[in-house]
Amino acid sequence: MAQLSSLIPLVRERCGGVLDQMAKDQLGRAYQKFCYESRFLARTQEIEQGQDGALNIDSDHVFVSVDFVLDANGYELKSSDDYTVSPNGTVTVINTTPKVRVFYHIAPQFLLPNDFEADNTIVNRWADTIADGAAANLLMMPNTDWTDLAKSDYYKRRFTDGYRDAFRVAVNALDEQRPSQPRVFY
Repeated sequence: MAQLSSLIPLVRERCGGVLDQMAKDQLGRAYQKFCYESRFLARTQEIEQGQDGALNIDSDHVFVSVDFVLDANGYELKSSDDYTVSPNGTVTVINTTPKVRVFYHIAPQFLLPNDFEADNTIVNRWADTIADGAAANLLMMPNTDWTDLAKSDYYKRRFTDGYRDAFRVAVNALDEQRPSQPRVFY
């Protein structure tokens, strides 16, 4: 796991004069938004019939959504018809299948602890994107030496492009595990 504080030099390149603690706070917010918007932190869990359907959520993270659910034969179940999901991440299977595999997303909680361990893949692959998000927020702060709304807008666009790229990567990875649905033509 990686520390977000390792990205402070990248933030300083974009927004000079910022204090380390301010940069670290904004890096945490940018990382949280990146994970939530990109849905990159995907997880898989098998639930057998009769088991509690609570999904495993990493510490300092929250449940975001269920992408899809497969039954024991590998067929995709329909939400509301075959299963329901509570807001806290508990899956209740209505269908009488012996086992289901749930594909779901998590994201970091809003207030991250100081010793928070970020995902290595995200920090290594999208370090510049997360630094762009932090810089966009810092450059919008009023009455500071580094306030620059035009640069903030520029970095905000780059941050958005970065988490959209990660979203495409995450969707492609999930689509490899999702069964193809037969088409019915009338």
